[in-house]
Amino acid sequence: LALLEVGLAFGGLSGDQGWHAVPLFRKPAVSTGQLELVEEGLNVLRAQTEPFAIVSAVGPTRTGKSSILGRAFFRGEHENIFEVGSGVTSHTGGVWIASQPVEVKVADGSTLRVLFIDTEGFSGVGGITSKTYEANLFGLVYLLSSVVIFNTMFPVDASTVASLNAHASHALSMLQALTDSGQLVQKAKPRLVWSIQSFNIYNLHNSGMAATDLLAALRNASRASGAGIAVLGGEAASSSTWLVERLFEQQELVTVRRPHASDEVVANLAKYNSTILSADYLHDADQVRAAAMHDLKAVHRCKEAGTVLTLSECTPQPLVGTDFVAQVSLWLKHGYILDRSDLELDTADEAETLNRLRERNRKWFDEQCATLNEELRTKFYWYREESADNAKLRDEAVAAVDKMMKGFHGAALSRLVESGVFWKFPGKGAMLVEAQADQAMQRCKETLDGTRRHMEGWTASHRATKATPAQELFEKLEAEAPKPSGGLSYKLVAEDSSCFSNAGGAGDIHRLHLGNGMTLEACAEAVSKKCECGRGFEHDKGNDGYCGCGMAGTPNTDCTESDDDFSYGSARYIMFNPACLNQQSEARKRALEQANAAAGGEDGGGALAAAVVKDYDAPKKRRQVCFDVYD
Repeated sequence: LALLEVGLAFGGLSGDQGWHAVPLFRKPAVSTGQLELVEEGLNVLRAQTEPFAIVSAVGPTRTGKSSILGRAFFRGEHENIFEVGSGVTSHTGGVWIASQPVEVKVADGSTLRVLFIDTEGFSGVGGITSKTYEANLFGLVYLLSSVVIFNTMFPVDASTVASLNAHASHALSMLQALTDSGQLVQKAKPRLVWSIQSFNIYNLHNSGMAATDLLAALRNASRASGAGIAVLGGEAASSSTWLVERLFEQQELVTVRRPHASDEVVANLAKYNSTILSADYLHDADQVRAAAMHDLKAVHRCKEAGTVLTLSECTPQPLVGTDFVAQVSLWLKHGYILDRSDLELDTADEAETLNRLRERNRKWFDEQCATLNEELRTKFYWYREESADNAKLRDEAVAAVDKMMKGFHGAALSRLVESGVFWKFPGKGAMLVEAQADQAMQRCKETLDGTRRHMEGWTASHRATKATPAQELFEKLEAEAPKPSGGLSYKLVAEDSSCFSNAGGAGDIHRLHLGNGMTLEACAEAVSKKCECGRGFEHDKGNDGYCGCGMAGTPNTDCTESDDDFSYGSARYIMFNPACLNQQSEARKRALEQANAAAGGEDGGGALAAAVVKDYDAPKKRRQVCFDVYD
């Protein structure tokens, strides 16, 4: 009766539901890398707002996993929902999930949604694979599933048993990794259905055995490992038990006979619908379906603490899709395991590979520090005015970049895990990154401390300069300037400052660009001989030796038109004895005459002329009038 209920439930799959397979995990670019979550598959899980179960198929390549899923659970229009290969190489890559759940009736008469998962075959040919990849694939499928269908081919022997037990040990290693990282897997153990395809049923009959007897014989061919004892406790220590029995709630073996007598049909099964297949095969596929659906439980979290509990020990709390996706993401992040056999690599290029990694890391650390440094400079400039609020904001800026700098370790290790180098040389790669991160943090701290001191000094200097009248500042600087002995006399006014001019939004029209590639001395010489220059000039060594000056006869003659100008690395100077001093005076006089004429004649321009001759020492309002006239 139970089988009939399940069969009727699956009989309705030939409608217009649009079932298809979508990727859930993508293969990593590097054979020993982590599997990659795919949003399309995650969205299928997120869409589940009611309790749901997951049935997955795993096993060696080219054994008919995709076919048995289709013929057992999607017979009819969608029986090839999971693409079936026809050659000798692996066809399925990564992990795929059905786009929609199937609703089935369970033992208590209620309806449960079921999602089906197909996986890449183990020991495949023609694709990037490794024991580490297969270990993580099996471990994740074990954690995801309510039921795991382990699919193999007849005959089965000790090597098949050893393979299954090895995969079980990988699941155990993943459980241990999650436990060590504080991510307890609080769920009941899944059930195992072992499907053996192309089984010659007469071999079983001739031995006077049933499928349950065969499973018992295979079970006794394996013994529990030390790892099983460590994670599962004393019950795993029995010499008569195998690891699979302790990791799965129940195990059932189902023999599946050959689907067709023709080799051509078997090799190209996707081309043929179920109506031409062997009735024995279809009957056995029904048995696989019945075994998987028996006592099926929704994905859940146990209320009780513990790792992979028995059903009797667990009080299940069903999970909806969004919660389950969050759980899967944590399993993927913290449960990664490495098969040690993959580390037995040719290390001839180890030094070269690690050196390349070292150079890439150094460049990346320097880029990160430069970004933090620029952030700190910018924030100090924004909050340069003296106030309690700005002082607090400057302190917060320092704390913020310091916190980001301390994240170098984690960020660098995350980048490393995504690279092929890590998976080839995990231990040495991690040690290299740790050491480089420590060194980079020390270098960056020194850089940031220097920038903080520099900006604090600039802020104080900026406030002092801004508070000093222009003529007073000029006279003070002139008194401090060294007396020239036949050379030019000029003095630094401000660092991180330029002759930028923003004349009422009209652009940088009161600054003259004298060229690049100049030393400070060459720049001063050029300014001295350029009669259109005023007393102020700038030089930026870091910006290709840029040289510029304020335009004589304008508000920018001393490079003070823009009070809030900030140009990191540039230095602003004032010159006391330019070579064409008289010509500059004449230029200023001509500019005054033009200004007077524009202002309405000599009488209207007298006050303006007096203000300009004093080199803009007048109150700010009168300077603004002068500015408006010239604009």
